[in-house]
Amino acid sequence: MLQFKELISYILIIGAAQGVLLTVFLLRKKENKSANRLMAISMSVFVVDLLLALAFTTDYIREIPWTMALNNSFPYTYGPFIFLYTLILSGKKHEFKPVYLLHFLPFFMIQLYALFFWYFEPAGYQLDLLNPDTPTPLAISLIGSFIPISGITYMILTIREVLQFNNRLKQSYSYLDKINLSWINYLVIGSAGIWLVVVATYALSYFYGKEDKAGILIYISMAVFLYLLGFRSLKQPEMKQVDPVKEDDVPPVHQPGESYRKSGLSDELAGEYLQILVKMMDSEKPYLNNKLKLSDLAESLSISTHNLSEVINKKLNQNFYDFINKYRVEEVKRLIESDKDTAFSILGLGFDAGFSSKSAFYTSFKKATGLTPAQYRENLKIKKAG
Repeated sequence: MLQFKELISYILIIGAAQGVLLTVFLLRKKENKSANRLMAISMSVFVVDLLLALAFTTDYIREIPWTMALNNSFPYTYGPFIFLYTLILSGKKHEFKPVYLLHFLPFFMIQLYALFFWYFEPAGYQLDLLNPDTPTPLAISLIGSFIPISGITYMILTIREVLQFNNRLKQSYSYLDKINLSWINYLVIGSAGIWLVVVATYALSYFYGKEDKAGILIYISMAVFLYLLGFRSLKQPEMKQVDPVKEDDVPPVHQPGESYRKSGLSDELAGEYLQILVKMMDSEKPYLNNKLKLSDLAESLSISTHNLSEVINKKLNQNFYDFINKYRVEEVKRLIESDKDTAFSILGLGFDAGFSSKSAFYTSFKKATGLTPAQYRENLKIKKAG
């Protein structure tokens, strides 16, 4: 039967190996080179950190005590890596710029401190800090204490960016299957889970004083995360780097009753545009195009994307994505009612109505009607039979 330390070692080794494979996978991806290279570097840091955790578990750290300076500073890079990866992949920033290195300033400052007060210190001094009875120097104590603050701060920034990106997409696209956030969502949720483990670990260490045993939970969660992330990456299709309509061209989503103070579009003209829009939607059915974008519809109407988005937001209290898919749902309902002999599959009818994926179809239909398409068809049968 495996001993506890042996089990932990195997978990860390498997996680590190998965991290290496994921690094290679990201470097070989043709799309989103800047974002994937950044994430590949992040995965490499994860791998080294897991190997250092393995050194602690096996007690090999006593042979390389100077590496503890890396182990204590790597966590300051994880938040910036995920945040910048999200910015680049979402299209808000197109490539990594030298100024982004400022996000890694805490890591560089810790390395500078280690250069003067750690790396060249005698091994005896370094090893002495492994003794729980040895007082921890104030600087090292502060470095450890601010790790969860850094991580949580960057997680909040990243989650905010993901939500904003999702809103920008829904303002510009009627489809999200090829530009969806499933990969980023998975990455962010997993990272957030690790930081919650970090916070819990710090709490356990504070109340029970078992820092070494509690700390291993962080590295177990990292190893599991890398394994699941590697598995997920095999199922993730190439996602083209998104460059939605510029934020200056598309106003943010407004709450009902909230005004567009800086807009030059009068309420009267907005009403006229709405009439033109509704007339086109009813007569020409542009929503049947499953790749319809805000810019396409605006061009057909000879209206600026900014004004069209404002009309949909202000007059209908909807974003472009929901506006178009509402029409598609109504088209599906019409097709179901016309298909008296149920000769066509429900999914086929959804595609005929302009939906580009099963998930988008079912989600939009359930949101609009409160029923699944199958339930709607069944209810319709019962009503006709009655």
